[in-house]
Amino acid sequence: MMSPTSHGRSTQSSQILTAMVGFAFAVAISLTLVGIIIYNKNTELDAFGLRFVIAGLASIIAFSSHRLLNALQDKRVFNLLPTLCVRWLVVFTLVLISAYADKTTERLSRIVMLTWLCVTPFTLLLTAILIRLFAAFFYSNPARRRKAVLIWSNSACADLVESLRKTPLAAIDVVGFFDNRNDSRPPSNLTRLGALDDVTAWLVDPVTGQLTVDVVFIGLNTKEPPELAEIIAILQDSTASTYFIPESLIFGMPGIQLREMAGRPVLASTETPFIGLAALPKRLLDLFGATLGLILLSPLLLIIAIGVKLSSPGPVLFKQKRYGVAGKPINIYKFRSMINHNSKGPVIQATVGDNRVTRFGRFIRRTSIDELPQLLNVIQGNMSLVGPRPHAVEHNELYRKLVDGYMLRHKIKPGITGWAQVNGFRGETETLEKMQSRVDYDLYYIQHWSVWLDIVIMWRTVSVLFGDKNAY
Repeated sequence: MMSPTSHGRSTQSSQILTAMVGFAFAVAISLTLVGIIIYNKNTELDAFGLRFVIAGLASIIAFSSHRLLNALQDKRVFNLLPTLCVRWLVVFTLVLISAYADKTTERLSRIVMLTWLCVTPFTLLLTAILIRLFAAFFYSNPARRRKAVLIWSNSACADLVESLRKTPLAAIDVVGFFDNRNDSRPPSNLTRLGALDDVTAWLVDPVTGQLTVDVVFIGLNTKEPPELAEIIAILQDSTASTYFIPESLIFGMPGIQLREMAGRPVLASTETPFIGLAALPKRLLDLFGATLGLILLSPLLLIIAIGVKLSSPGPVLFKQKRYGVAGKPINIYKFRSMINHNSKGPVIQATVGDNRVTRFGRFIRRTSIDELPQLLNVIQGNMSLVGPRPHAVEHNELYRKLVDGYMLRHKIKPGITGWAQVNGFRGETETLEKMQSRVDYDLYYIQHWSVWLDIVIMWRTVSVLFGDKNAY
């Protein structure tokens, strides 16, 4: 067995950092409570003594998570808020349970507790920002970063290298790659260290027997060279972290994911996350959100309907065929925003200054409130609140031939809003590159769906509605 490498120290460092993150959030929660108590001078301090202890211990446990540590690398800090809120609610609930257990609930100031509940999420978000700044400074030291090498690369490896470079908090530096082929598959500025025959001599220090890197990435292609077997055997007898990166084009489809079927590991290509009972939370969220939306927005819907009717002759609503889940055609509802709109004719996407759009129609399109009747589609079950936006049938037939993975976006129900829309890909897609980016965001959503991601998207949609310039 080879001697442990610096990877062992890196693993310990990661565990320590995870604990430090949990401790930092625990301190933030406790200090928030202290500040609120000091502000409310009439609070019975002795009633909160045990609450501090329970809140601190529960916070350390709830926030000491590798998953949370990884989430801190997200460039959009606001995306952390749902995760932080869930963990905070767990801590707050435990504090309340402890108060019921020792019968001190009557002595706890309701104003203090309610203020603590509402203010803490923002304190946690501020703490997350400070942790990110500290981590960026901490990992700016090369000695604290892990060194990686790439073996037998492919296009997926190239994407990974680029992502690691754009994510400094990952703390991994790829020093080069080995490949028998002359063409450089990874980015051109990544050093080619040699052929596969050179890996063993480079990878293992002849004096100490230790590996010279902490992480090894191995690309998988349709035909792996025989030299890989010896390299993998060496890695099995070491403490290096080894990652296999499949070339998605091997399997003919993008978005390869590891799944389990009947207890056995399988590779799936953008599998739907809504199978069996897993579909229930999504459907319940859709029904609750759509029903509540129709009730709360009914006065607005009535005003819009009157505005559409007065803006130009024609119906208030119109139906248009789109592709739904599994590529099956569905009829979606929208407030009419154009004059003489013929839903059965060829679809010409609206552009800037389109003279078919009425003055009132331009307003409801810019704010996307022309999409509100699709709440009826959600209740019917052929759409979701969040999902890939449904495109016109003509656009589907065009782009499915030009954009990789285009039809995979139809593995789930289309949505009123989506991950692509809140990331700037809303409205006209005048270039093929923009459509490819929109599809990439849709596939990311399918692969990473969660109830909290839906909530984040709906929350961000509100700001997009009144600030986006991409709808006409």
